[in-house]
Amino acid sequence: MLLRLICAALVLAAVASSALAAEANIGGVSITLPPPGGFCELSNSNESDKHMTTMLGGLLEKSGNKLLAMSADCRQLTEWQTRKRLLLDDYGQYQTQIATMDKPPSETIAETCTTLRNEGNKILANQLPDIKKRVEATMTNIKLNETRFMGVLGEDNDACYAGLIQKIHTEANTDKTQITAFAISIVKNKSVFTYRFGLYRGPQSVDAMLRKIKIDVAALIAANK
Repeated sequence: MLLRLICAALVLAAVASSALAAEANIGGVSITLPPPGGFCELSNSNESDKHMTTMLGGLLEKSGNKLLAMSADCRQLTEWQTRKRLLLDDYGQYQTQIATMDKPPSETIAETCTTLRNEGNKILANQLPDIKKRVEATMTNIKLNETRFMGVLGEDNDACYAGLIQKIHTEANTDKTQITAFAISIVKNKSVFTYRFGLYRGPQSVDAMLRKIKIDVAALIAANK
């Protein structure tokens, strides 16, 4: 699972409307997917949006995931659609695993978090319980076009949360350090992956991103009760 989630983040890192919630069908079950506050959905009625989601959807399918919805900071999205901005910095997606769309989750949230921690332990060289220190250690060694797994960032009844840091050379010929938070949750007995992407501006960025994605997941759960 961890490899699939990381692959999905790598695909989406290549990226550089309406604020209404999207609807997705997962194995015959309708799921409401609200965009984060201040974010707007990419729409197939816009050619740029349609090209983006079609391209990403195809790439994600190769890694075993299905793109359910994508949204971005409303101001950034408008500027990107009118070609005043080359890249989106703050954006998010909902995904699910294609192989399990017609099946109930095989693990509870707690079991998933344990699995993710165990898999992460195989990747992380230094197991630092303090997230800030873990991030600082990661940033000391990370290289351009490299992705580092930050491990599990949190766990609650709604989801298991983890993170990645990537140093990217973008298609706009610029470099940026991107932080990715993702959450694995169970909605109407279906697995839903929530991703949130933003710029890394220091160790505090991780705490800020974790707070934001927890709000996103809480909204997802509330929209599907």
